[in-house]
Amino acid sequence: MNIKKLFGKRNEIIGGHFNELRSKIGLANQTEEYVFSVREEICNQCPLKNGNNCNAMKWLNPSTLEVADYPKDGFIRGCGCRLSAKQRSTLSHCPAGFWGGEFD
Repeated sequence: MNIKKLFGKRNEIIGGHFNELRSKIGLANQTEEYVFSVREEICNQCPLKNGNNCNAMKWLNPSTLEVADYPKDGFIRGCGCRLSAKQRSTLSHCPAGFWGGEFD
């Protein structure tokens, strides 16, 4: 992974946790919170959701929602992220393409 990509991921993680904290203490941006709530609803319907995480041990076909235990053509691996923070990162995208880019 190159240094630019590494720092970009760091910024995603920090931003998500910061927005999660802002939400908990009542300082959240309400427009952003609406987008974050839509993201949460999407993740809640995803078969890769495992508690508060996206299961990195499974693969998903975004078109059919079929789940596999190993890589297959057209399948996307779960990201493994803690969803309550990732959903609140304005820089993050769902690896299956279900959300992201709303703040570009």
